Amino acid sequence: MATRHTYASTDDLRDYLAGTTYASGWTSDAGVLRRIVEAASARIDHHVGMQSFGPRTETRYFDMGLGSLRDTPQLLYPMKNYSTIGVGEVLKAAVPLDAWLISATTITSYDATDRSTSETLTEGYANDYFLEPYNTNPKVRIKLNEDTSKAFNAGQQTLSILGEWGYGNDTLIVTTADAVGSTTATSVSVSSASDLGPAETILVDSEQLYITSISGNTLTVERGVNGTTAATHSGGVNVSTYEYPPLVVSACLDLGRVFFRDRDSANTPLQYPYSANTPPSDFDSVAILSSLDRYRSISVTSEVYF
Repeated sequence: MATRHTYASTDDLRDYLAGTTYASGWTSDAGVLRRIVEAASARIDHHVGMQSFGPRTETRYFDMGLGSLRDTPQLLYPMKNYSTIGVGEVLKAAVPLDAWLISATTITSYDATDRSTSETLTEGYANDYFLEPYNTNPKVRIKLNEDTSKAFNAGQQTLSILGEWGYGNDTLIVTTADAVGSTTATSVSVSSASDLGPAETILVDSEQLYITSISGNTLTVERGVNGTTAATHSGGVNVSTYEYPPLVVSACLDLGRVFFRDRDSANTPLQYPYSANTPPSDFDSVAILSSLDRYRSISVTSEVYF
């Protein structure tokens, strides 16, 4: 599933590049600028562990088990004589998630790999599980309630989590849309497009749409992106844009500047102190991405837990 969250619009990048000399007629590079901010956003997602700072609806699967399913490093503990390190033979009641989770819709635990029976887990202290950390988002771990009678059962893909995955889902209402009577229409008219730009993801009812271009107050969009479902919409419904962390937006624009500079100077010889094998853009990009190190999560190489 393609993730369509771009952390700056083409208009944002134009303003950033041109400063006070920005000309509203600068539209010839619209497609190029959109690809640049898309590439910058993809570079950011890769840097933080293939995560996304905007929401997507998805079902993710996890293996649970012992014995033959062991193919990842295990939690180790000291033996009684404190001279040997052993491996715990107890099923874990907590599972680290392999992606940021905003909220869970349905969590299902299957009895075994054949999925002959299953049970649905419910969140809460009077129910089956908790999401951690308790007081902040995103969530990075699911833990069974110690009083629940349900369990994480051994097998392959025996735990499934349908939810909204990503760092956050804050939105800002910016305009309203005319009626959308088709689930396949790629043109959406809004009351005013002045606060929208190409390369932005918008939310209309529960559908996410990705803007590829704008003409007047008509948006050309990709429908049902980020795991949402294309739907019809009544006239006058709110159109919201997603808000991303300021550091992420700044990094996207900084990377976009680097990519745009490289495009315009593609035939310019590199000068000292940069070597022929290490262009300046590599140094610049690494420095920009380092500002996002606080968002880097613990990487998980497999979805097998014990």
